[in-house]
Amino acid sequence: MSASIIPLKISQLALLVSHRKHIPVNVALGYIYDTPFYAKLYDEDAKWWYLDTESLYKLLEQSWLSSGSVITNNVVVFLTFCMENYAKKYNMTSLEAYALFRHYHVDVYLVNGFDMLHTQGKDAILQDIEIFIKNRKNQEK
Repeated sequence: MSASIIPLKISQLALLVSHRKHIPVNVALGYIYDTPFYAKLYDEDAKWWYLDTESLYKLLEQSWLSSGSVITNNVVVFLTFCMENYAKKYNMTSLEAYALFRHYHVDVYLVNGFDMLHTQGKDAILQDIEIFIKNRKNQEK
């Protein structure tokens, strides 16, 4: 039952997030999918799909606040630097690099290692990212 309702709930929630945060709907979808909140929608015990859109919005905001997902401007600049340079090196779009970073959790690795990594040169950082992705790919096998 929940699997058929959840897409409707997410679309309604994305429209509300878009309106409240003054962001495009596609960005609002990323805002929803990028938190532990999303998994809770499918939790049969929680039954969050019964909640109205406003209640879901409040839970989403609480999820963002409690996840520690807020990062500083310096870290955002560093992540962008890494993604843009990785994309350029491998002749891919920035969006493709972003998707790759998200899939292999390179973004989390870079945020957690920011204090050390941002002091390295571009080539050393890209080499570190390459090794990280290679290790993640090997773990998938």
